Amino acid sequence: MFDDFAVFILTHGRADNVITYKTLQRAGYTGRVYIVIDNEDRQADRYYQNFGDKVIMFDKAAEAEKTDTGDNFTERNTVLFARNACFDIAEGL
Repeated sequence: MFDDFAVFILTHGRADNVITYKTLQRAGYTGRVYIVIDNEDRQADRYYQNFGDKVIMFDKAAEAEKTDTGDNFTERNTVLFARNACFDIAEGL
């Protein structure tokens, strides 16, 4: 197995139903998995209960500040911020 490989599962608001994680387990995947959540997720405590140290939280507002979404809306309900945060997360790991 590669020692520099991991799966990032980007999720929000579904701490008890992370389907991708369940699918990887059923498929026999044994590599590293990280559950990436933002600090605006109301279920953050539940993620930590369910996945422990596999959870990585990023600051959604800070990521939004450095991301051009290509629109003029103020909502941050897009996976774009999590996807962009994953580059820094991967580098840090």
